[in-house]
Amino acid sequence: MTSLFRAKQDSAALDAFTRATELPLLILAIAMVPLIAVPLVVDLDAGVERAILAVDWMIWAIFALELGIRSYLAPARVSYLAHHWYDVVIVAIPFLRPLRIVRSARALRLLRGVRLVGFSGRIHATVLTVLTRHRLDYALASALTVVFASAALITRFERGTDSSLDDFGTALWWSAVTVTTVGYGDFSPTTAAGRGIAVLLMLLGIGLFSLVAANVAAFFVTEQEDEQNEILLSEIRALREKVDSLERVLVSGRASADESDH
Repeated sequence: MTSLFRAKQDSAALDAFTRATELPLLILAIAMVPLIAVPLVVDLDAGVERAILAVDWMIWAIFALELGIRSYLAPARVSYLAHHWYDVVIVAIPFLRPLRIVRSARALRLLRGVRLVGFSGRIHATVLTVLTRHRLDYALASALTVVFASAALITRFERGTDSSLDDFGTALWWSAVTVTTVGYGDFSPTTAAGRGIAVLLMLLGIGLFSLVAANVAAFFVTEQEDEQNEILLSEIRALREKVDSLERVLVSGRASADESDH
């Protein structure tokens, strides 16, 4: 029973730690992409390369520490590391640099490419997790579907008129700027059906950004709830230590009583 309780407590601590670190580390992962990609396509000065390498190692240390803590808290470490393979790649690849077999320029480029894949996987997983948690994945997928469908319909309705929205590429551009409420005004529908679609896109854009704003507010509320959960978790941990201590006292007293009976 104690081990099951401890596993549940560790799982809750892992979830709280992951939520607290996912956004800062997402920013670091995004920052690492150009730091890895630029040296692959541009010849840099030695001083710039040393600066990039220093920043690279600092960010690597943060990811290594984070992975170590999450691995320690994970109930099934091997399964957890296999599921988060991109984090293993991020942390493990730099250890291959000193090896003689990877000192060639081609091998170093290959290592950079593999690390780029690792950071890309981390970015994709974190963004997907955040979107799913706040139920924005379906909203964004629906918005993209409506944008493409509106572009296709606008092309159909505006073709053969004086409108400039008579090809799909231009209509897709118009649909994107309309749904984001940017509305440059360089293109506009001329038919009644096209203007009806424009109104629907405007309403969709307003609703979508209202949903995003509401979820941003909900995110900060969730952060406060996570802090309260951390306090509760620490109290539960202290209570568990007292229960374990009491259990040890009872077992010790029982053993002493048995010895006195004999």
